[in-house]
Amino acid sequence: MNRLADKVSIITGAGSGIGRASAGMFAKEGATVIVTDIHEDAADAVAREIVAAGGRATAMKVDVGEERDLEAMIETVIAAHGRIDVLYNNALFVNKDFVMRDLDFLKFDPEVFYANMRVNVLGGVLASKLAIPHMLKQGGGSILFTSSGSSLGGDVTAYSYGPSKAALNWFVQAIAATFGKQGIRSNAILPGPTQTPSKKAWSTPEMDAAFLEILNVPFIGEPEDIAAMAVFLASDESRYVNGMLYSVDGGQSCTVPFVGVTRKMLAGS
Repeated sequence: MNRLADKVSIITGAGSGIGRASAGMFAKEGATVIVTDIHEDAADAVAREIVAAGGRATAMKVDVGEERDLEAMIETVIAAHGRIDVLYNNALFVNKDFVMRDLDFLKFDPEVFYANMRVNVLGGVLASKLAIPHMLKQGGGSILFTSSGSSLGGDVTAYSYGPSKAALNWFVQAIAATFGKQGIRSNAILPGPTQTPSKKAWSTPEMDAAFLEILNVPFIGEPEDIAAMAVFLASDESRYVNGMLYSVDGGQSCTVPFVGVTRKMLAGS
């Protein structure tokens, strides 16, 4: 249980969902976790849970869409700990009103697009820009990003969310190419359907049934399933892994698109 022993780890968007599960799992593996979230109460609650369980954690309110917040985050961590071993850029733009304005391409809204890009792309890119000089001084580090399976193909909705994650993938690999030889690794996790609070807020039983049709496991993933991959990528076990986009999606992306049609045909034969 010491795969991340003595590693100083920052996790953004750690007040709920994948970030919360990752913060708890990182702490159990020995990391000192800086729990950041735009919602201060949520970050505080997660940090308190970790400390109560015997781990090491502190909370910070951080809006990753504000460069000043990111600067303060990095400066505070360096002042307190002297290093940053892991930066997990997990924060996601969540706004129900904006989601409803992103459903029709013929009503494409630049405001929604820029809001997604500001948080989903720039937030992680700028945090990395600020953390990398410190990682270079200490001889290396691991940078993680939460991307999405939506980044891998076209869709009939989410015309701002999907492109933001596709743009993020480019930076993940560009950072790996730019700094890999200096000991800095950059990788992304591309979750499939995952039972996070934000997903539960808009999903319906019918949608869950549809998800189960396209997954090649008998369940919909939990935040802990994504956090387990984050622990691996943060640890020295993945020291030879760099610039990778890992689909953690219950096998959703491993089949040809018409596999469901074939299954029904075989079932009826």
